[in-house]
Amino acid sequence: MRTTFSFISGVVALLSLMAAVPLLWLSTHVVNEDGYVEFSSTLAKDAELQSAFSAYLTDKLSSRGVIPPAFKAPAAAALTAAVKRTSNEAGFVEAWEETQRSSHRAAFADPMPQVLGIDVSPMATFVVKQVSGDLPVALAVPDGLVVPVVTDSGDREAVDRVKQSAPLGRIAGIVAVAGALACVGLARRTSGAVAWLGAGTLVVAGLLWLASGPVTQEVLDHTEAPSEFARTLQKLLVDRAAGSLDAWLVVLAVAGVIATAAGLVGRGVTGAAGRSV
Repeated sequence: MRTTFSFISGVVALLSLMAAVPLLWLSTHVVNEDGYVEFSSTLAKDAELQSAFSAYLTDKLSSRGVIPPAFKAPAAAALTAAVKRTSNEAGFVEAWEETQRSSHRAAFADPMPQVLGIDVSPMATFVVKQVSGDLPVALAVPDGLVVPVVTDSGDREAVDRVKQSAPLGRIAGIVAVAGALACVGLARRTSGAVAWLGAGTLVVAGLLWLASGPVTQEVLDHTEAPSEFARTLQKLLVDRAAGSLDAWLVVLAVAGVIATAAGLVGRGVTGAAGRSV
């Protein structure tokens, strides 16, 4: 009977672990404001994002009459060069982080706005200042330079569901730990239970890694992007998220290998000691 309960506890622990890992990642990297800002801050130095932002800024300033049609080409070249030149400067990164922090607060506001956008005014203001002396016309950033990112009601519901990842992740984590302890405590051979849990952890890491690719593509395929800049931002964030989660899975897999090896070694030592008696 003890063996049966130990096995059931181990299964519960591994299933809970499979749920806890992605939920805890969402909690620390998306739901938590500081975690999200830190996670997304590296995008400020991404060449693809810089190019998309330069094109977006030029088009917006032109459509609002800030840049006369005759100066659109030289203005676009100057803005693109300025973004590339200043992307490694503290001011540009700080402006991007300010943008991400304000968008995060809007996304997790209650109620969430009907249209979720990113206010790129801090970045635009910083870049425009860099080209103020390079053009024959003065540029000024208009108020309300917001890039719509989420406009579909289904996407807004998805964001709302993400909010629940924090409590659910903690619950799943607690159940996983309790199940693992029960599995080991009820097992007739502690070393055997540790090895079994380690192998199961390795399988969980592999299954989550296999699932992350299709999930990533599903998010990109079914998330509407109102602009090219929004589409680029979504793609880069999803790619970064997949890479960050993969790093967690590598750690999980290594922990599984260590636990499996420790359990097998312990079982071997115990068996050898028993035969020598």
